[in-house]
Amino acid sequence: MLISHIFKLLIIIHPICGFVFNGRFRYLVKEVTSVFLGTYIHETKWLEQKLDHFDEKENRKWNMRYFKRNDFWKPNGPVILFISGESEASPGFLYGGMAYELAKETNGVLFASEHRYYGKSVPLKFTSVDYFKYLSAKQALADNAHLIRTIKSNPLFSKAKVVVVGGSYAGNLAAWMRLLYPELVDAAVASSAPVLAKKDFYEYLEKVNDVYEQYGTNNCLARIKDNFKRYENLLETQDGIEKLKKEENICPESDMSIPENKQLFFLYKASDFMQNVQYGRTIDVKKDCETMNETKQKSQNNDEPNFWRTENQCNDYDFDRMIDIYYKNKTNGIACWTYQTCTEFGYFQSSSSSKQPFTNNIPVDLYVKICMKSFGIDFNDVRVDNGIEKVNNMYKGLHPNVTKVVFVNGDMDPWSRLGILEDISYDAPAIIIPRASHCRDLVANYKNSEEELKEAIKQIKYLIKKWIGFGEFI
Repeated sequence: MLISHIFKLLIIIHPICGFVFNGRFRYLVKEVTSVFLGTYIHETKWLEQKLDHFDEKENRKWNMRYFKRNDFWKPNGPVILFISGESEASPGFLYGGMAYELAKETNGVLFASEHRYYGKSVPLKFTSVDYFKYLSAKQALADNAHLIRTIKSNPLFSKAKVVVVGGSYAGNLAAWMRLLYPELVDAAVASSAPVLAKKDFYEYLEKVNDVYEQYGTNNCLARIKDNFKRYENLLETQDGIEKLKKEENICPESDMSIPENKQLFFLYKASDFMQNVQYGRTIDVKKDCETMNETKQKSQNNDEPNFWRTENQCNDYDFDRMIDIYYKNKTNGIACWTYQTCTEFGYFQSSSSSKQPFTNNIPVDLYVKICMKSFGIDFNDVRVDNGIEKVNNMYKGLHPNVTKVVFVNGDMDPWSRLGILEDISYDAPAIIIPRASHCRDLVANYKNSEEELKEAIKQIKYLIKKWIGFGEFI
């Protein structure tokens, strides 16, 4: 059996910035890492952190990994800190992208921090669900504050301005660093930041719908809707289930009469379109539609052709097996981020809206069941709701009281529906990039970018330089 295909949808329901797991979109990562061909070698460093920054009785410590690059630095240059989010930190952001360009153009010293519990920055050994107790945005923000204080304890950087850059969840962290630690952070770039925690994130699939409607070929959206309605009809009868199993190469042992297994199937099928919009370009949407049309024409009958079939191995949509493989007693990034969604953010991409083509077979309840199955029965609706309320009260959702933060979103990005799309103030503007996807401004190769993206990047850098008093703004 093959359950690794579920990994793709688990990645898509997490707003990872710049890390993609489908060949169609590896250009994002390539643009960041291609300059590794240069001669400069970054430093890998470790910083002792408190396990709990807010409990004086807790004395345990752990080591956080971070990266440093200082070949651009000149006296009076700023500290540029790229904050990593819900994945292993990549030194690639020290060699290309927004933070790299800011450091290079402002004579800055460049750092990239790794989020606690991800990558090599693991505070504890796993023993039980209590392992995750110290995993939260609040603790991660305090980690970065301690890192900045440590950096500025060096006389070379003691008077340096500090700029933080982050994308997706780390974009939240960048904005919130400026909110909670304005004495440490002078300016921030919050790219594709879903700052509003929300349980039923039905707007995500609405945005996927809108993008396919705007950039897809004629009748593409109707074709998608027909396909998903057909799945729904087939799954209503045993004969239909057997037919679908054959067409989709579903493992014989996958019981597709179980509601959670059906829901997992729908989420997986929708994830292809979700990924295309979240990380793709308008041309990818159009090509996807053309592929569907070509496949339809080649079909020998009226049955829905399989665009995603996995050769030689069957596809397993067993909910319980997925939990055992990816979540239960695991310390991987997927389990860690899921814990954060269950306790802080929600972000559950449901199909509860009628303004999307995927039928209503991806309920919020599916995600809550993942929480409860993974971490215990206490991780129920009430706990999810309380965590979301706490986060929004602490960071103020779409109305944070911040200045010198630029909020950037791609017009194609479904996560933008939870982001700041209008200026908060003159010193907290919002930039919307036409035809851009998730975090595109952070990882773009400027020379090869679309004109709208080039203009947005230029504007972002102008604002940061202005806020830290660099160059013409001294």
